[in-house]
Amino acid sequence: MLLGTLALFVVSLGYGVIVPLLPDLAGGRAATDEALLSAVYASYAATKIAVQVPGGVWVDRVGPDRVMGLALVGYSLSLVGFLFGGDLRWFTAVRALEGAATGLVYPAAFALAMRGADPLRTGRRLGTMAGLGTAGLLVGPALGGWLGETDPRLPVWVALAATMPVLVWALLRKAEKPTRVEERTVGDEVRGLVKLARNLAFVALMLPIAFNKLTFSSFQGLLPLWGPDVLGVGTRGVTAYFILTGVCFGAAQPLAGWLADKMGARPVVLVAALPMLFALGALAWIEDPIWFGVAYGSYVAAASVMFTATMKHAARAFGTEDTYGGLFGMLGTLTDLMTIVGPLLFINMYAGIRADVGLWMAGIGVVFFVAYALRAPHSEEIAT
Repeated sequence: MLLGTLALFVVSLGYGVIVPLLPDLAGGRAATDEALLSAVYASYAATKIAVQVPGGVWVDRVGPDRVMGLALVGYSLSLVGFLFGGDLRWFTAVRALEGAATGLVYPAAFALAMRGADPLRTGRRLGTMAGLGTAGLLVGPALGGWLGETDPRLPVWVALAATMPVLVWALLRKAEKPTRVEERTVGDEVRGLVKLARNLAFVALMLPIAFNKLTFSSFQGLLPLWGPDVLGVGTRGVTAYFILTGVCFGAAQPLAGWLADKMGARPVVLVAALPMLFALGALAWIEDPIWFGVAYGSYVAAASVMFTATMKHAARAFGTEDTYGGLFGMLGTLTDLMTIVGPLLFINMYAGIRADVGLWMAGIGVVFFVAYALRAPHSEEIAT
């Protein structure tokens, strides 16, 4: 579990370092084209999606330890790519490599977390790993804002240095052989995952994560634009919002795991949906930077609670010891489709309607959660 947590930390650290500095790395806000910026985020999502299902199957067949080593090699090379060039087209290619590497890290990390886990404490285990691992979303923007004023590439060097010991450990660590309940061919595993993707209960269960990714991925590109355009804040103000993202995300995950273990995942998701949708809609009327932070932080906290609760629900309802890699790979693949749609939709929408994009987010969210309430499983003990 520790290796998975550290791996999540370094990939979220690198992501957090880069996101608020992308306009500066590309030549400044005046030189930043919204369409090209959305392409940077879309390329990350596209490659992450492409590798997660085969990567998850690979995790189940050879074990998460071996997959993690290769994934961190690719991620390290993507950081090196940000040290050269300053064009959004180049960053689109580099971000694609980062997405592929991250797409391998996630199923491997969650499979490591579930290895030997007590079924009654899976929520807390997943929540703790996600909360600590994604603390990079807090540290990354802080480094970007602090060091980026001197040189926007200096934070990238720091992220690369932090990754090296984790990479070395992953490469030198003795891999444990995966537990195989039954022998299956690669084709059998892929067909099983495709069948899972057609299961309406599974599709409904993942809708909260899908909506979270639809909106959250958009805010990564929106905040550097929204800050100066609507709120009147500069790079450090935008960095503060990214730090707030990390604080809320990290603090909410362990709490969410505890709540999901005590109350069940479905009630936790439905209760958290209400403040999240309200906060998104409120953003359309807020021009004060502090009140924006209150509403945006409320959205992040509620979304984080739903993320951990849904991951626990999926693992208990549809996963087994030798299928967690494929399960989390499929869940990530289907929900990550929203990380392509989100930036392409909302960043380009923002160019025309500015803050009113928050209302559109909330309205779309209502559709997602009504469908979830109608079709998501009521029990976490489902045999499929």
